[in-house]
Parts: sequence; structure tokens; C-alpha cells
Amino acid sequence: MAAHRPGLAEAFSALGFPAYRQFAISLLLTSLGAQLLQVAIFWQVYELTGSALLLGLTGLARALPHMVLSLVGGVVADRWDRVRLIQIGQVGNGLLVFGLAAVTVTGSVEVWHLYAITVLNSALTAVTQPARTAIIPRLVPGANLVNAIALNATIQQVSQIVGPALGGVAIGALDLGPTYAINGAIYVVAMLAILGIRVPRSVAAVEEGPWQSFLEGMRFVRARPAIISLLALDVGATLLGSYRALLPLFSEALGVGPTGYGVLSAAPGVGSLVGAAWIMSRGDMRYKGLYTVAGVLGYSVSLVLLAVSPSFWLAAVASALLGATNSIQMIPRNSAILGISPDALRGRVEAFRSMLAGGAPPLGYTLSGAVAAAIGAPLAVFWGGVACALFTVGVAMTRRELRDPDLGVPIEVPATRRGAPSASRTARTR
Repeated sequence: MAAHRPGLAEAFSALGFPAYRQFAISLLLTSLGAQLLQVAIFWQVYELTGSALLLGLTGLARALPHMVLSLVGGVVADRWDRVRLIQIGQVGNGLLVFGLAAVTVTGSVEVWHLYAITVLNSALTAVTQPARTAIIPRLVPGANLVNAIALNATIQQVSQIVGPALGGVAIGALDLGPTYAINGAIYVVAMLAILGIRVPRSVAAVEEGPWQSFLEGMRFVRARPAIISLLALDVGATLLGSYRALLPLFSEALGVGPTGYGVLSAAPGVGSLVGAAWIMSRGDMRYKGLYTVAGVLGYSVSLVLLAVSPSFWLAAVASALLGATNSIQMIPRNSAILGISPDALRGRVEAFRSMLAGGAPPLGYTLSGAVAAAIGAPLAVFWGGVACALFTVGVAMTRRELRDPDLGVPIEVPATRRGAPSASRTARTR
């Protein structure tokens, strides 16, 4: 593995590879499109119905397809051309949004149209998301994998900040129909951005049946304690340390109203950018498991700080720290999992991770809401932080693979900056 000196020069090293540059542009456009669509649908559902319940059900319409179809997407990602699969999803989403633009402009839109588009958009995203993550190690060499994962996280966080603002401006200036049309065009341009990227399929995955392929992926995850431990840390944080659904209660208690709620909601995104920038400056660090543990423990401390904050600005700082520490644990964790997984299985492993990542937060919202109803939001977040910290310490003390200094480090065929690197072999799979 090539040695890299940590520093700001390391922060954008993955962009030195043309294939990854194309992918990053496509990811930015896709993420902006997803945020723009979500904001517009939220606005239109409320405009048509005035119902908070029906507005909330759009979240369920988005979550269910993701949880059901993620594993299917993993099998597909390991059997089909991943670039083509991503492009099919982008074109499909573009056509869906163009259709929504048409019924909106003609005045024939009904609320069921919005639910149907939400379900289908989520289904296409669920099927293509494993391919989108599994392809990354084929676009950059292993020494740049952490950087590429961090750049991905940064792109998504930027889109979560810029996308809603862009959506609000577009709806106000152009109305919903033209906003959807712009959204559809963004998806199509995202598809065009990755034209020319070539990533070979896995012969083994294509030769076996889909069910056997799925079982092989699950057996691989089960046989790798490091993957189980890393995923357990993530699930513990999102299930026990859920806080986003309670931010309206904190803003009300602090007397800052909707404006303060907006700041508290945006602060984690800003913090995530800072955390991702710091991780990018570290280069391909060792001890990825310990970075993950430290990040989750920092997240737990930030939850306690939010719970006891006596002022709005301290609560905003705590919210930003929640975003920063989440990036610090998420980026090394995901890069380690990708490094452990051979290319032929990456889609299925990523699908399993994506299913947990999509399912645990809604359960966390439910758990935190139920506890808050019983003992209040501050105490719910406080004890959630304590439980998250205790769980993390327990996992860290009992799972020695997390202390492996070379966890997830791949051994690869050298790559050049003229194109995508060759497939890599895995050094650490325990």
C-alpha cells in the first residue's frame, strides 16, 4: 500500500482518477435530484391535502421499498454491469419525474400520484444503491478508497444542504411543474455523466443462480466478524441514539420556533462536512475499527450535550457535533467493509448494510418518540446517548477484530491516473 502523508492535499486525491471524477459528478447530480424531488413532493402533498398525517406517510412510502428491495439490489449489482444499472435507475427516475411534471402542469395531479412516484423512486434507488457503492473500489486504488468514501459523504451532505434550498427557490420562482421538469433533466444529465466508465462483471456471480448468489453473500457477511461488528456499531448508534424526530420539541422548549428548528436540523449537515473534511485530510488511515468506535463514542457524548443544553446556541453546537462525529465513524466503517469484501460480493454486502441503514433510523425515530412521550425529549436523548455509549464500549471490548490496525486494507494491482484501477484482492478479511 502506498504511503500518503495526511494533510489538506490528501482531501481531493480521489478526484485525480478520471473515472471517479465522472462518478462524483453523477453522484452530486443524483443526490441533488433526490433532495429536490423530496422537497417538492412534501410541499405538494401538503398543498393538496393540508394533512400532517398524509405528509408523514410519504416517509413510509419511501422507507418500505428501500428495506424490501435493497437485498435484491445487491444480487443484481453483482450480476449485471454496475454502471448500466446505475444509468437505468437514473433514466427511470427521470421519466417518473417528467411524468409528474406533466400531470402537475395540466392540473390533473392527485395525491396518489405523489405516493406512487415516491414508492417507485425509492424502489429504483434501493435496487441501484448497492451498485453505486460497490463500484467505488473499481474506480480508485485502495490507498484512495477512504478518500473516495469521504468525498461521497461530502457530496451527499452538500446536496442535503443545497438541494432543499434550491427546491424552495425553484418552487417559489417557477412553480411545481417546471421544478419537476428541471428535476427530471438533472437525473438525465447524471446518467450522461458516467458514460464511458467500464467496470467488468464478476463471472462467478453471473454463473450461479440468483438465490444461490444471495445466500453466498449472506454467508460471507456471517463469516466475517469484522463486518458484523462494524454494522452493529452503526445500528446501535441509529437505533439507540436517534434524535432528529425530537428536534421540534427541543426548538419549542428553547423558545426558538420554526427558524430555530431549521437551524438545529441543518447543523448536523454542516458538522458532517467538517467531519468528512477532517477524515479526508487523514488519508488512508490505519485502525479504521478504532476510528469507528471513537466516532460513535463522540456521537454519544454529543447526544448528552444536546440533552443538557440550556441555550439554543449550545444545542446548535451539539447538533453540529452529532453530524461531525457521525462522519468520523461512518467513513472509516464503510471503507473498511468495502476493503474486506471481494469485488464479486461487494454488491450483496453493501445491500445488507444498506438495508440496515435504511431500517434502523425509522425504528430509532419510533423508539425515541415513545421514550420521549414517557419521560420527555431531553431525558430520552440523554439516556439514548448513555445507552449508545455503553453498547459501543461493550462491542469494542469484546470484538478484538476492531483493534486490527490493518482492518479493511486491500492489496491491489497498481493503478494509473489515466483510468480506473484494476480489481483488488483483500488483505484483511477477519
